[in-house]
Amino acid sequence: MSDKLTFPIVIHPNPTKTERILSLLLVAFIFIPFSYGVFTSQGFYCLSLPFGIFGILTYNHFTDYKFTSSKAIQKNKFIHFNENEVKIWEDEEYVFYNWDDLENIEINIIAFEGKWKDDDGRYDGIENYISFTAQGINHKHLFYVHTPKEFNFLWDYFEKIILPKLYVSKRIKDESVIIPFLDYTELQKFKAKYNINRYTDFIHFN
Repeated sequence: MSDKLTFPIVIHPNPTKTERILSLLLVAFIFIPFSYGVFTSQGFYCLSLPFGIFGILTYNHFTDYKFTSSKAIQKNKFIHFNENEVKIWEDEEYVFYNWDDLENIEINIIAFEGKWKDDDGRYDGIENYISFTAQGINHKHLFYVHTPKEFNFLWDYFEKIILPKLYVSKRIKDESVIIPFLDYTELQKFKAKYNINRYTDFIHFN
């Protein structure tokens, strides 16, 4: 198994009712007084921002940081891609999903950790995901990409090896009524001719 095509799975924990209430109260404590202070030019109310940041740090400490990006990245659950299948490593065993058995495949390869967003923020590398239907059951797996090198290798592998095969088999949702009749190479020429770009910040086929 190639380590270059193996990525940690990302799972966001569900907050308890108490944690949800506390987080809402914390957000309200930060932004309501801060907004009021900005609009009324009363700097005293803007102190809610530094106090709120301290509150967030305290909240993360007492919840064992389980809502942070680092905790969402699983240490013992992985997803692996190859030309024939998707493999999920969980509970010390693999679950195999053959590409030819999947329907409604949607692939989003979005970013590596630290990649800049258009609005001057940065990605955490945990935004990537693949979703599909297998035996009538919908699946969605988020996964973490750490470095630009890993990201570029994965992008090229999907672009050159996996996506052409999926397009031929029509396992990916049709892009329109007309262009599904084109083969993969003809499709790329068609997009170039009419300036159709489906690869903006990510690979997205649906």
